[in-house]
Amino acid sequence: MPDFVTVDAFDRPDGGRIRWRRNLKRVVAGGIDGLRGATVNYSNNATHAIPPGLVPGGCALVAAWESPDAAYAAFEGPLRRAMDGPGRFSMDGEVVRVRIDSESESDHWHGWRPSSEGAEPLAKEEPMVAIVHGILRRGRLLEFMGNNLHAASRAAHHHGHRGSIDISAQLPFEHTSISLWRTYALAQDFAYMPGGHAMAMKHSQTEKTHRVGVFLQVRPLACTGTLGIDEEPFPRLPAADRAGL
Repeated sequence: MPDFVTVDAFDRPDGGRIRWRRNLKRVVAGGIDGLRGATVNYSNNATHAIPPGLVPGGCALVAAWESPDAAYAAFEGPLRRAMDGPGRFSMDGEVVRVRIDSESESDHWHGWRPSSEGAEPLAKEEPMVAIVHGILRRGRLLEFMGNNLHAASRAAHHHGHRGSIDISAQLPFEHTSISLWRTYALAQDFAYMPGGHAMAMKHSQTEKTHRVGVFLQVRPLACTGTLGIDEEPFPRLPAADRAGL
């Protein structure tokens, strides 16, 4: 089976952001059955807002599981308290493509080596979630921030964009964007047609601004809440089940 992925994000979790991250990291470090990998992050709106929010305002948990049943058991058990609170965005999905930069110093993300084995490729009309993880080389932060501003501008005005966040576990050089797209075809239009993102991507590749780069295509299977827009991103999908919360 391809990796089953869950994303859960809060603007302001109950008990405060520092306590939420600290407690959740302790639970994850203690071991959870069926968990392949997880990262507990700061989060902000730097992938869709103009100007982007540079100071992290929220929190996020991104996790990969051996199966949906393993994820459900964890949300029913050790992760339940962390999922309880208002303003939560939750999404389930399966990894359908993994691409690692040819010169990347690492082929994993926080110890998780993503796998899409057994997944069907996305059709052009299917919704898509892109997860892009990178670690900048020293001295490249300012140029990355400038390019990211142009990419965020294109995302904010693109009719296929359904919301996104930036997450980071190790500020300011490690960053991951999670962006939601109405269809796979529209995500490709955003990524490769002339504009801010294509310019930023080309600059990153030619100047080799990152020492680690991992790209995932994810098929969303269930979704609850929104990320930076007022409308539900995928209204035809069922709600993400967090053990009844």
